[in-house]
Amino acid sequence: MHDLTIIIVTWNARPYIEDCLRSVAPSLSRYSSRIIVVDNNSSDGTPSLVEMGFSDVHLIKNKENVGFAGGNNQALRLARSKFVLLLNPDAIIRPGGLDVLIDCMLAHADAWAVGPAMLNGDGTPQRTGVRFPNTWNLLVESLFLDRVFPQSRLFGSHKELYEDPTRVRPVDYLQGACLMVRHEAIERVGLLDEDFFMYFEETDWCYRMSRAGGRVYYCPTAVVVHHGGGDVGHYDERRLVYFYESLLLFYRKHRTKGQSIGARCIVVLRSCVRLATWLIVLTIKPSLRSNALSSLKGYWRVLGLAFRRV
Repeated sequence: MHDLTIIIVTWNARPYIEDCLRSVAPSLSRYSSRIIVVDNNSSDGTPSLVEMGFSDVHLIKNKENVGFAGGNNQALRLARSKFVLLLNPDAIIRPGGLDVLIDCMLAHADAWAVGPAMLNGDGTPQRTGVRFPNTWNLLVESLFLDRVFPQSRLFGSHKELYEDPTRVRPVDYLQGACLMVRHEAIERVGLLDEDFFMYFEETDWCYRMSRAGGRVYYCPTAVVVHHGGGDVGHYDERRLVYFYESLLLFYRKHRTKGQSIGARCIVVLRSCVRLATWLIVLTIKPSLRSNALSSLKGYWRVLGLAFRRV
């Protein structure tokens, strides 16, 4: 039995996957591992690159895109290790990082999942280790108050930027870009929910762990560079629709009917605010025309989501 199974779900990830896979060995020296790559029908040659350059990797080639949760579940069913790591193909693990995560898991008997500090490609921090969605935080984010007052305990409670980012601590959930989970935890709460095609899969998973008595730990002495996770990254039409579909699904699964209705109302408010913002951007920043039009289409579709069951 291996100590760790590393699962990487790919879709057109050729620019990143080689660096990701090459970062694994230097990050893990004291424990044994197996790598499984699940490719969701890439069209950019990702599977060929993995086959030719990494013969020790177990590659699963899907004939269609089954999503993040679906792809990970395929590999999770094959995992027989003590721990399992979900890793994005655009993530690079700093040397020793996986050793540190396993050590952190072993040091905290109540830890069902752990995750590292995340950095953008330019070295700036990404905030991981945040709180589950709630009505107040949704409202604050919709009105940009969390950006205006990021260190405020009143307005910044979702991302908790006022907490020391160098301290190991329990959190609600961590980014699925690099998330290590005990195999026993998976046996208790089950696999990822495939109703979440994209976004909130790890949020739902960590929520189910917390309800079953487990804890999630942020372990900043392990570091991962995540190229696709910056806060300022543009959400195009497709990603906006997936994000809000999954957000509303999370509320329907785990919140009361009244809270779900409140979330839908806030999504309407948020969409209107963002539509107005992107209209202004379209007017004064012609260079951002493509982004603005994509976001306008996306938020117009999101408005429709708030008035139907998802």
